[in-house]
Amino acid sequence: MKDLRELLPDYALGLLEGEEKDRLEQALQSSPELRRELTELREVLHRLPESLPPVAPPPRVWEQIRRRTFPKRNFLPWAAALLVLLGLGVGGWGVSLHRQYQALAQEQAKLARWLADPEVKWQLIKNSQGQPFGTMLWREEGPCLMVLREPPPPGRVYQAWGRKNGEKPVSLGVFSGRVFETDYEGFDFMGVSLEPPGGSPQPTEPLGRVPTS
Repeated sequence: MKDLRELLPDYALGLLEGEEKDRLEQALQSSPELRRELTELREVLHRLPESLPPVAPPPRVWEQIRRRTFPKRNFLPWAAALLVLLGLGVGGWGVSLHRQYQALAQEQAKLARWLADPEVKWQLIKNSQGQPFGTMLWREEGPCLMVLREPPPPGRVYQAWGRKNGEKPVSLGVFSGRVFETDYEGFDFMGVSLEPPGGSPQPTEPLGRVPTS
């Protein structure tokens, strides 16, 4: 039986059904902490598309998304949830948007693969004021996926870091989108910072971190 916190992402996306949904809704009525986590998670998920223009993917891409979705879930609400997550609404399809669409499609496909795995766990990434700005999904064997609410500002990049207790952070790579896949194994914390293009040897503008255990 899943821990109640592990049910929150599906519930936030409208994908939870049956006994698990009833059990979670009962718990939400009596747990302010669960309600707060649900509110924070919804804020992160539903604000992701705010900075993205609408892009209409070709039919062949919808077929790829359908094949990647978890087979026990109904495709229509699952596809709608992905649209909310990555801002793929209705709009024009032109050559000028080709590169942008490719980047969005890659983010969407990566997120779809992760969310379709029932064993994936998650945790909100919060700043020093306790405000969530992203989510980290992870699997027990080590891989993790960072999903941030907004892309970095123009002329800046995100940089992911792993850190062991008592040691300096180790760079895990830079990214200019909102989705970054890496590995948390061997680290006590995972973090994100805002850096100049190319990244920095050490974090210059840390945004937040999450414990890995």
